[in-house]
Amino acid sequence: MKSAEKNIFIFLIVGTLTACGGYLPEERTDWSVNPAEIYSWQPPDEATLSARRANQLRLDGMTQEIEILFANHATLSRQEFAMLESMLRIDPEISEMDSTYSQRIESERERKKRMEKDLEMAKAGFLDAEARLKKIMATKPPIIFSVSDYNSAMKRFRNGQFKKSLQLFFKLAKQKPPLFLQDNIQFGMGSAYFRLKNYPKAMKHFQTILDRYAQGDKRFISYFMMGVIHNLQGEKSRAIFFLDEALGKNPPEKMRGMINNLIDVINDEPAHAAG
Repeated sequence: MKSAEKNIFIFLIVGTLTACGGYLPEERTDWSVNPAEIYSWQPPDEATLSARRANQLRLDGMTQEIEILFANHATLSRQEFAMLESMLRIDPEISEMDSTYSQRIESERERKKRMEKDLEMAKAGFLDAEARLKKIMATKPPIIFSVSDYNSAMKRFRNGQFKKSLQLFFKLAKQKPPLFLQDNIQFGMGSAYFRLKNYPKAMKHFQTILDRYAQGDKRFISYFMMGVIHNLQGEKSRAIFFLDEALGKNPPEKMRGMINNLIDVINDEPAHAAG
């Protein structure tokens, strides 16, 4: 029963996370096994229970810090909105300019043909030019990133509508979002899958962040989440592996403290606690 309580504590670390493919690397089969952790179970004593209560207090604090940290990064600033709006205004102007110059070039070609006074050749050239112009103009409508969809996805996530939030995040991923939001969208999909307890798909999106967006601000939170999921699945060695790897990449001081706290919690947890 106390083992189940410990699992709930670990789950609460990310229970309130609000956030935002690549493939996972092949499963490793050479994970080390501690013989002392096999076929052993002892009921916890009062000291262990006391340590667990202390860990719960630390986990509660870490949960609040993660929620604040992600919320601060997940909201678009006014400057970023202004940049998006500017992009949406400039792109049609560029397309219009390109179309204007293309038409001028084609007009000059036709003018040369008329000057040669070869009616048949001019007619053939005109028909050919017209066909090519139609082909150039028959372009697909541009896919424009929707700020409204992004805000709606975040709102659905905060309101606990994880399936609807996931649908919106997938829609956003197809809208060619700005580079600075791509890892946020991946994190949103991973977090939604996590809250739906679909851990394999959640890890796929967190791993995508580690593989494709190593310079983004969601890298160390993704390491943290990978550690949490592996620990929830009883894979303590894998959890520690990801957390140690994160520490080796020089995370910010605040994130380093939270990663170290999670490592302490996992190490303090008895071998049977993962269930």
